Amino acid sequence: MSLNGLTSGVETTETVTNPYAFFPDIDLQVFIDNYRLPAEFKENTLLYELKNAMRQVNDELTDQVLILQSVVVAETLTAFDVSLVDVYKTAVMHWARSGLIKYFETLNRNKAAEIQAERSEILVNEWKSEAYKTIDQISKKIMEVAEQNEALPMTRYSSGFRASLL
Repeated sequence: MSLNGLTSGVETTETVTNPYAFFPDIDLQVFIDNYRLPAEFKENTLLYELKNAMRQVNDELTDQVLILQSVVVAETLTAFDVSLVDVYKTAVMHWARSGLIKYFETLNRNKAAEIQAERSEILVNEWKSEAYKTIDQISKKIMEVAEQNEALPMTRYSSGFRASLL
C-alpha cells in the first residue's frame, strides 16, 4: 500500500474514544495525515481499523498497567509518563495500518496495486512488528517502575523483554 498517495483533502474531526480510560484517544485526522492514507479509504473503514487496533494494543498492555497501578497512582498514561503518549498512539496507528492492507486490493486495480497485493503479507508483518516494538517500549518503562516499587522481583526481566514475558 502506498502511503505517499493523495489524501482525501477532507478534514475530519472524528476522534476514536479509547474504551480503556488509562490510554489516550486518537484523532482520525492525525492517522490520515501521518500515514498519508489514500483518499479511497472510507472514513468508516479507517475508524473500524483504528478501534480494532486500539483494542489489540490495550489487550497487550492491560496486565502491565494493572501491575503499575498497584504500586503507583496513575489514572492515565499522560499522568504516568507524558512521553509515552505518542509511543502508544504510534503503536495503535501501526497496528491499524497493518489492518488496512486487506482493503487495498479492492481500491485500485492497476499494476502497482497488484504488486502491492503480492507483498501484502510482508507489509502486514513489518507494520505489526513496528507496533510491537512500541508496545515493548511502554511495557519496559512500566515494568521498570514496577520493579523500582518492589511489585516484581528484580531478576524476573532481562534485556530481552518480550521473551521474558512469554
